[in-house]
Amino acid sequence: MGKTANAADFRNTRRGKTYARAVRVWLIIGLVMVLGQIVIGGITRLTESGLSITEWKPLSGAMPPLNDTDWTVEFRKYQASPQYAKIFADISLADFKFIYFWEWFHRQWARTMGLVFIIGFVVFWRKRYLDPPLMRRLGIVVLLAALAASFGWIMVASGLIDRPWVNAYKLTIHLALGISLFAYLLWITLKVLQPRLVGFPHSSVEKLLWPLNILLIVQLLLGGVMSGAKAALPYPTWPDMNGKFIPTVLKDGSAWTVENLVRYEDSLFQPALFQLMHRMTAYALIIMALYFVYRCSRHIASRPLSRANTLLISLLITQVALGIATVVSSIGQVPVGLGVAHQFTAIAAVSVVVYINYLFHPGSSLRPVEKMVEN
Repeated sequence: MGKTANAADFRNTRRGKTYARAVRVWLIIGLVMVLGQIVIGGITRLTESGLSITEWKPLSGAMPPLNDTDWTVEFRKYQASPQYAKIFADISLADFKFIYFWEWFHRQWARTMGLVFIIGFVVFWRKRYLDPPLMRRLGIVVLLAALAASFGWIMVASGLIDRPWVNAYKLTIHLALGISLFAYLLWITLKVLQPRLVGFPHSSVEKLLWPLNILLIVQLLLGGVMSGAKAALPYPTWPDMNGKFIPTVLKDGSAWTVENLVRYEDSLFQPALFQLMHRMTAYALIIMALYFVYRCSRHIASRPLSRANTLLISLLITQVALGIATVVSSIGQVPVGLGVAHQFTAIAAVSVVVYINYLFHPGSSLRPVEKMVEN
């Protein structure tokens, strides 16, 4: 490059520290693709498709079976898996093609995301549209994506040895990494789209963000375990759990063992515990969000914050309603449509909470654009 570049040399920072439109569009496309990957992953999980492809081939695996011979080979590989032997021994080739498609599509979407990111990164780097701060943040995005992809295979491999399903805890880690990737990429995108936004770093409401964030994170993790362990199936009732507020198994001291948490399919203890915790955290999150919104309305006059808070409450109420509908409809099988809608709304709530955090993020030494109301 000849000489060392500094932030002022980059084209994206020449006019008021705004980034090139192409970079902004690229990041938005990335966000949509990550969201799509999470949703497709939910469909893959709920349709029991995750173990249909028994090998990890990052490059050659992009090509699906193209003829009857190829399909027969893939089907035989699946027939050697524990899931086929213990659960789907009567599955037809047509049914196998259906579940194979969703797992292949999930992996293919991830490959496409990687190409979109790599091509965009190289092009914008060569055009000098990416300054050092954005380059560092994009490096973290790459790390999170690599971790999510790696844990995706670790998760799948957990169901190819003995137990005929993916491990619920490994699935939760995979989901958490995916959501973390989405949330961090959204934060980066906000910094690119609204770099001059001034927050409320000295507001008395700011301290309430911590419990709100923590409750949301805990709820997402509990939801991951719920999904992985199919914890809705043993207790498809609401507001009680098969007629009791606290299931009988949780009152039995002898049931509180590590073995029941690890081998969760052999006992009702783990499904009962995590479904109860998921319900209680949902109620706590709603109460915390309502209190947060109330305090914001009293102490901060901000139209963007008011709109975000209204959307947050609407999404959380919708999320609770979808969660209840999913549980009471889980008679023998978790309904795919409701389950995916429940997961999508959760990601939407994450988006709003990230935006609210961004609104409170202190800006640089720019003049305030929001009127602050005294306590």
